[in-house]
Amino acid sequence: MKTAARLCVHQCSMVALGVLLGAVGAAAQPFTVEAAPEWTSLFDRREGWTGADGIYAIPLDGSELYRPQPGRRTAFVFSDTFIGRVDENGRRLSGTTMVNNTMALLQGSEPDPSKIQFFWGRNSQGQADALFKPDTPNSRPGEWYWLGDGVALNGKLHLFGNRIRRTDGGGVWGFEGTGLALLSTPLNAPNPYESFVQVDCPAYIKEPSGGRGEIIFGGAIMVNTVGAGAPHPDGYVYIYGIQNDPWIKKLLVARVRPEQFEVFSAWRYWDGVEWNEDVEASAVLTGRVSPECSVTPLPNGKFLLVYQEDTLSPWVACKVGDSPTGPFGPATRLWYCDEVNSIPDAFVYNAKAHPHLSKPGELLISYNVNCGDFWYHFENAAAYRPRFIRVRYGQ
Repeated sequence: MKTAARLCVHQCSMVALGVLLGAVGAAAQPFTVEAAPEWTSLFDRREGWTGADGIYAIPLDGSELYRPQPGRRTAFVFSDTFIGRVDENGRRLSGTTMVNNTMALLQGSEPDPSKIQFFWGRNSQGQADALFKPDTPNSRPGEWYWLGDGVALNGKLHLFGNRIRRTDGGGVWGFEGTGLALLSTPLNAPNPYESFVQVDCPAYIKEPSGGRGEIIFGGAIMVNTVGAGAPHPDGYVYIYGIQNDPWIKKLLVARVRPEQFEVFSAWRYWDGVEWNEDVEASAVLTGRVSPECSVTPLPNGKFLLVYQEDTLSPWVACKVGDSPTGPFGPATRLWYCDEVNSIPDAFVYNAKAHPHLSKPGELLISYNVNCGDFWYHFENAAAYRPRFIRVRYGQ
């Protein structure tokens, strides 16, 4: 089973990379897709932060270009996170708790464990807690934040926070979305992870008209500007979202000028023909994507969408678009996540690329691993950590 799957990985990777390398103008050069163990190992920790999902990587200098500078900083964003200790056998120890969101700060562009620091909150009893809790006019008691993508713009770090609550009937997962917020803090704040200002963001519709599923933005951000190092900048920030139809996620997009990022009335949503001020007019760009994903501008003017096929399948996939709004070409599979074969009741999700951490000739991609048996995470701490792979070309 694994041998056949691995063979399919290489065959499918050849097809996918033919598309990818053609897009970056390197189709005649050799390429591979492989694990990136040094990045995966960066999040293999025995004390404090010991595992999470929802990983985003945000360059705090605002540039998506790879720059191997010791002073460069990357903020990592996580959602549900284990805090505690792990023994030498990989078991979580008594006192371990799970909090709803955390962050980390990496100095430099290398996966050096001595250069990364993790942050989480504390409750009134001094116990580990979520770093961010909903505190906006629309938030309600009992809600929490699942963090979306973020961006450094105009001297601030901005993060999207999806408000979540438990459902009475349990539902498929036992929780549901209730709203969206934008969390912002000055990049030069003395305590940057303690000074975020929260505002409700209207780029969320619980029950759109026409029978459409929930609309929620913030799953990916692409800054197509000179400052971000975009190869063909048009001066806009693109904010991607999803239409959450039953059993399928469909990609949507909005855009705004960088200086108006916090002015929600200035956001415009692609309606399939033009940019519209009505979020409900958002048109579907493509389907079968994951709520968290990435869109990266390529040197030839195309755009690479990286995502988890069908949200929870074992495949990291990609599509190439002609513009930030598409049309996007056919899906091609980059990598088979064989954790689904080695971890009981495992599922994988939310693949995305990290261009500013990708060396020349590479593209670094992460995905999340989880397990349907919550208590298995205490037997095997390694089951709940991000994994990394890389596309190599021109080697």
